[in-house]
Amino acid sequence: MTPLARLLKRREEIEPEVDDWTEMCRGTLPVAEVQWRSRAKVAGRVRSLRVQPWAGVPTLEGTLVDDTGGISVVFLGRRHVPGIRPGTKMVVEGMVGDHAGRLAMLNPNYRLLAVHE
Repeated sequence: MTPLARLLKRREEIEPEVDDWTEMCRGTLPVAEVQWRSRAKVAGRVRSLRVQPWAGVPTLEGTLVDDTGGISVVFLGRRHVPGIRPGTKMVVEGMVGDHAGRLAMLNPNYRLLAVHE
């Protein structure tokens, strides 16, 4: 057996990795089921980002979307959060409130899906 054939055979024998995204999404709610003034954990993809001043403080605002809708994710006092850019998959958890007339989470706890580049 050639070294390449042995390597390929070993790769086939290795247990498949657990899908990190599926694991991260455990216990999340669809965005459409999130209610104002309740604690929620949602998963989705960042659709858009912008820096908008709020009370004189730079604020990073993003829209996190899933198949059911979108929610604003707001990081007060931040112009940039490393790893967060349009297209990033993330899970956020926090209290749902109102920001600019939309459902939003202010300074939520978050986890990013590791992207292998």
